Amino acid sequence: MNRRSLLSFASLLLCKPALALYDPKPESELSTVQGEWTGTLTYRDYSNPDRNVMLKVRVFIALSAPAELVLHYVFDDGPSKTVFSYERMTFDFVGKSITWVSGADGKSVNLSTIVSNVSTATGQQLTFEQKRGSETDRYKMELSSKQFSLSKEEVGPDGTAAFRNKYELTRVAC
Repeated sequence: MNRRSLLSFASLLLCKPALALYDPKPESELSTVQGEWTGTLTYRDYSNPDRNVMLKVRVFIALSAPAELVLHYVFDDGPSKTVFSYERMTFDFVGKSITWVSGADGKSVNLSTIVSNVSTATGQQLTFEQKRGSETDRYKMELSSKQFSLSKEEVGPDGTAAFRNKYELTRVAC
């Protein structure tokens, strides 16, 4: 019995103390968006650009760091067809950039520039752009505790903007 007590005491002395983590609080622009969301994705059909397609979607959003969102999408793409998608968005509000990693394999990485970041009474409105040669992808994101939207326009060299897609989501009630 004494031997067992001595070994237990000795093992406690060799253990490292538990340290509390004091990570920074979430960025205020992102703090309200965690949770489960439901709504629609509307996009311009790739095979027939004159037609829009609408899909039901559920999105699970979490913070993995103070300025990093992780998004898990579940799309209802027709009878017995469910499609999944994963993204990670890292925001640098001081440097005015967003690094957007798409896909479970993380091979698609896009760097966008934040061109507008406005706080409103209900939440945050962000506009960010990514240059693609002579064209620009323009994104608009609206974040609040009850609504989340993310849209994309493709802007041509002449400045003409064309709708590409839009997520319109509401928070799932707990």
